[in-house]
Amino acid sequence: MKKRLSRVLNFFAFNLLFFALYLNFIHKDNSAQEITVPRTTTTTVARGTVLVSNPDQYIHKGETKQEPSTAQLQH
Repeated sequence: MKKRLSRVLNFFAFNLLFFALYLNFIHKDNSAQEITVPRTTTTTVARGTVLVSNPDQYIHKGETKQEPSTAQLQH
């Protein structure tokens, strides 16, 4: 009889534990007030990137003109 009573009490204790976990983590309380956090707007600054009107001017600046005789030897 003691063994049966302890099993029933363990069953109820186990269910009570899961009910408490449900109330703490899953169930949303409707009477709780929501805390509003003010959002701050931040502007991003792009550093190191500049738009240019004539990009070809800067692309071809680093290239050196090769002579036709040396260009054929490299291939």
